Amino acid sequence: MIDFKGIKDAVPVPVAAEHYGLAVRNGMTQCIFHDDRNPSMKLYDDHFYCFGCTEHGDVISLTARLFSLTPLEAAKKLCTDFGISCNKDKPYIRRHIRIETQREKEQKAFRILSDYYRLLKEYRDEYKPKSEAEPFHPLFEESLQNLELYGHYCDIFITGTTDERKDFLENGKEIIAYADSRNRNCTAECEPIAV
Repeated sequence: MIDFKGIKDAVPVPVAAEHYGLAVRNGMTQCIFHDDRNPSMKLYDDHFYCFGCTEHGDVISLTARLFSLTPLEAAKKLCTDFGISCNKDKPYIRRHIRIETQREKEQKAFRILSDYYRLLKEYRDEYKPKSEAEPFHPLFEESLQNLELYGHYCDIFITGTTDERKDFLENGKEIIAYADSRNRNCTAECEPIAV
């Protein structure tokens, strides 16, 4: 037997809405039930309400409407997507489900990029050749190749517009992942990897 109440308790409406692609800001989103130009649907943890068309419901009814499912199918989809037990007979464990906010994503990306930028500056100082005849150390070469570029990426989060930061988060995932792997794996002995 499906534990509808347990599912409703486990998955807050705003979390499900964001997970399924609705743009949620300050607990509001554009209503999916009518042609909505401005956000008029308020998302509470346990229900939603549209001030434009007065549509209301819980996380299961929202999921059902989004995907044209029956309530039973919507409940099963929520269980699958959020990794929770939907069986009433099994012990129910509530999981804390949380979606990172846009600001948290930006702060995390900036921290990763700026840490790598500082690491590159250290490489430039620590591994610069002592003489013209001395060959470049691979980490010095890495700093020559990436320092200015990653400085630019950091600037996007310092002086860029909201759209520029959002665009970078969407299209620069590989750049952020590369910087994160270099931050985690680099010691004084680490060797550069191809960008």
